[in-house]
This record gives sequence, structure tokens and C-alpha cells, in this order.
Amino acid sequence: MKRLAGLVLLVLGLGIYFNQQSVLCTTVLSKPLYAAVFYAVLGLTAVYLLTSRSPKLCVCPTGKAVIITGCDSGFGNSLARRLDKLGFKVFAGCLAPDRKGATQLEEDSGGRIQVVELNVTDDQHVRCAVRFVKQNLGDHTLWACVNNAGIAVFQEIEWCSVIQFQQIMDVNVIGVVRVTKAFLPLIRASKGRVVNVASLAGRFTVPSFAAYSMSKKACIAFSDGLRQEMNKFDIKVITVEPGLYKTPIAATDYLIDTNRKSWAETPTEVKDVYGEEYFDAFLKNIEGQMKRARSNVEEVVDQMVEAVTTKEPHVRYVPNFMSNVRASILMYLPTSITDRFFESIYKIKVDVKKAT
Repeated sequence: MKRLAGLVLLVLGLGIYFNQQSVLCTTVLSKPLYAAVFYAVLGLTAVYLLTSRSPKLCVCPTGKAVIITGCDSGFGNSLARRLDKLGFKVFAGCLAPDRKGATQLEEDSGGRIQVVELNVTDDQHVRCAVRFVKQNLGDHTLWACVNNAGIAVFQEIEWCSVIQFQQIMDVNVIGVVRVTKAFLPLIRASKGRVVNVASLAGRFTVPSFAAYSMSKKACIAFSDGLRQEMNKFDIKVITVEPGLYKTPIAATDYLIDTNRKSWAETPTEVKDVYGEEYFDAFLKNIEGQMKRARSNVEEVVDQMVEAVTTKEPHVRYVPNFMSNVRASILMYLPTSITDRFFESIYKIKVDVKKAT
């Protein structure tokens, strides 16, 4: 059915293209930019429908174990539950193993999910986690390492401290490198895979996302390099790149609170340039962006599950079809256009000159 729909779209697109006297061509599509976007969307949709593979062949979970970081809440917590139900042995790395998010994983699974204390920024924690996994693998092999742990910082550069830049890189980048290198020998033995949770922010940078985007761009670069280097060992490396979702690391109250703390520590001469009116408008903008964040986190977890379980996973997953289409279009537009596009969405409607 999908392929038939794709074929229909393809024929429709070709018909419109060759019928230049149609109303659509003489009005909307007479403008080059609109025409480019229209044909890009139509073409990508047709390609997606024509090439989508369903059903996908999955590996047998028997005898396979998975280590997941960042299972205290959000994507990681849900993924641990899903993989456990599918029959995988799950090691859930949690920053706070004694808190509700971690303890409920063990309770709800009847003890099948094994929680391991894991701070990805701590070498000793990671070494202990590797030792714990080795001691508890039993007759299983480690099939996948899912680097899901991450933090978010959404602040303008001038009041985002250097320490915050360092912290987000330490968790979102060095943490991924540290955990991956530690578990690679076990993954190599099973010819398994590494799944890294990046973000569309790693492909595009928008105002106030610079620190977060830097970390995700680096995560994608690491994944690309690792994928090429591990190919000789038959190890697959996959990135999952969601857009903005309502998860604990992007909770509105948390983001506003961290912004207020950073603003309070910002030098007076910088604050005077922006003014309190601008900063208040910035916080309202953050609230607005978070309201528009997608709430269906399971569509991300679906892709994470596929990355772990399917025999031939994609190299890159972008949850939500329309997000994928928008990202594909933006990738080929001139920077001057994408800059104006993002500015129209994230622009603070207060003139800093009036705010001073």
C-alpha cells in the first residue's frame, strides 16, 4: 500500500512538472523557492513510501544483553522496559540508582532489569559498570551499547558560562566516548552494535541552542568515525536524532531556572546590553518553544528499539516523518535562507537597543 501511494505521488509530481500551464505552476510554483520546497517535499515523500521496508527482520533476543545509559527517566527508562519485554537482558545505567525511576525498573520487571550505578563523566563509575556487566552476563553476550544519557542547556552564548559548555560536552560527548570505548571489547565479541542518541540539533544550530548543538554535532561526528572504523569488525553504529520532545532534560521549569541562575552570574556590563526586558522575553520564548515540543516520546523509543533489534538497521534515524522531511529540505537550502527561517521562529521580540 505504501509503495502504491509513493508511485501515485511520483506520477502526480511528474505530471505537474511537465504541465507548466496548470494553475499550480502559473501561481505558487512560479516562484523558484516555493517550487524547490514543493518538489523536495513531494519527492522525499514518494521516496520514503517507495523504499520503506515492512516488516523488518529482527534478531533473536535470546542470549543477548544490552547496556543503556541514562535510564533514570525519559527515553532510556522507556527503552529499558521495551527491550526487557522483548526478551533482552537489560542493564540499565542510572545516575541515581536509589531513586524512584531506577527502583521501579527493577520492581516492574520482577528483577529482570538490572540497574547499575553509572555516571558517564566518571572513569571509575564506568569501569565498575563494565565489571558489573561482565560478572552478570551469564550465558549472554553484550549485543548493544545504547548511549542515551544527556543533558540540555538552552541559553544565549553571552550568559551561558564556560563551565556549562564544559559540562554539556563532558556528558553528551566525552561521556559517549568513555562508555563506548569501555564496552567495545564486549560488543566486538558479539559483532553487535552501538546506538548513540544524538539530535537534529546536531545537524542545525538555532539561537540559544549553541552549547547543546555543539555537543550533538560532536556526537554525530564521533558516531560517523566509529562506524567507519568498526565496519571491519562487523559492528554497526547507529545514531537516533530526535527533534524537540517533552522529556525531563527539556522541562520548562528546569530550563528557566538554569537561565535565571546563569543570568544572575552574568557580568553587569553584559546584562546592561541586553536588559531585563529582553531576558524576560527570552524566558517567555523558551516557554513557547517547550509548549510546541512533541509529547509522544514513544515515537523516539520505537526508533531506538528498531536500531537495537533489526538485522539491518539504518545508519541514521530521525523520529517523526515530517521532522525528517523538514530536516532534509533545510540541509540543502542556502545558509542565508535557513538563518532567516530560524530567526523567524526563535527571534526575541524586544529590541536590545530599547531594552538598554
